[in-house]
Amino acid sequence: MASIYFYALSLTLLLLSISSPVRCFDLERTDNVALYWGQSSQAGNQEPLGHYCARDSVDILIISFVAKLSGNEKAPVLHIAPMTDGDMNYATISDDIQYCRRQGKKILISVGGYGSGYELNSPAEATAAANQIWGIFLGGGQGGGFQRPFGNIELDGVDLDIESPVGQEGVYWPVFIDQLRSLYQSESGRGGKSDWLITASPQCPFPDVILSPALLEKRSWFDMLFIQFYNNPCAPSNKESFNFNEWAEWARSSSLNPHVKLFLGTPANVAAASSGGDMPLQDLLAVASETMEDCENARVFWKGTSTNSTYNPFGGMAFWDASWTTAEMTSTVKSGLSGSWSKIAASGGAGSQFFKRAAQPVRDGETNAKVSRSRGARHVKSRIAANSSRHGHTIRRQGHQRRLHAHLNRRVSI
Repeated sequence: MASIYFYALSLTLLLLSISSPVRCFDLERTDNVALYWGQSSQAGNQEPLGHYCARDSVDILIISFVAKLSGNEKAPVLHIAPMTDGDMNYATISDDIQYCRRQGKKILISVGGYGSGYELNSPAEATAAANQIWGIFLGGGQGGGFQRPFGNIELDGVDLDIESPVGQEGVYWPVFIDQLRSLYQSESGRGGKSDWLITASPQCPFPDVILSPALLEKRSWFDMLFIQFYNNPCAPSNKESFNFNEWAEWARSSSLNPHVKLFLGTPANVAAASSGGDMPLQDLLAVASETMEDCENARVFWKGTSTNSTYNPFGGMAFWDASWTTAEMTSTVKSGLSGSWSKIAASGGAGSQFFKRAAQPVRDGETNAKVSRSRGARHVKSRIAANSSRHGHTIRRQGHQRRLHAHLNRRVSI
């Protein structure tokens, strides 16, 4: 009996000795990796949430989408595609969220995606919608009377992937954000969770058409932006119009949050963004490294006049979506970003020209946002590729893919 006990104890100690420590999420890093999860854009190949949280190379999972939002008596609608086995068990997802937390991951809920149904038409609607999201997914579930799909589990924050129809220019999203921030602060003031997050997924033309009221003039607080550098001319594959520099300058001079982090958003596969933006992974990592260095050189340049002298806005990379990724891929991304940052930090950001790429050309004195708006950038169209593995892809901008695969989703009113 004693020998059996000794063997069991030895095995336990061995396992503990070889297990790697859990890496806690650090918002200030430049090598964070985010994955959108929930839409299975590679049809039928989406693994459970916990599958992706098991990777040390992944830091943030964004559950997508709350596709119907309401500021009145209607309940929001959560769209999540079934797993590879066709299962859509919220209890299983809840268990996975708890597992992800134990692995040090941040889990966000994303509002938006393709289609209408989440427009905000007044300050009162915006406030009520924020209260609903708080009560259903975040910290307002205790006695709040809300039906919560994940039970008492509180997610870490909200992501805004806003694609309202033309004419809905986002006027009331700042009110939504203000109310959410107020709820966050009231919870922190009661001694509760204090690290709630507000993020957004704007398209790369600056400023995003619908989120511009929240982004400009230091209006609204964002912790992170997962900027979609694809399906648009400002993708990194277009070197002359790649415009991370515009967003970095906004972060330095015009963001309400002086420490906002910017992510290079990219498709995880060429088929995940059929209208352009995909690059070979090593080429993409080279762009990320150069962009990270640009931001660090800019930080050094502005150090003498900035009270925020240690801040580098580059936060990492975000991929649409998880179903296309492999553990090898995300590990390559993580090690590539970490290696680039180690070299840049060691060099001290020593004075090479920063923001090397030119800003996007402007036509006839118009801003890029106005050009996009005049083209009907937010028109909603459907495109069904019946005989393709991309079946059901829809359009993010006119002539471009949007990020919802509604035919795969099970609508659940919550």
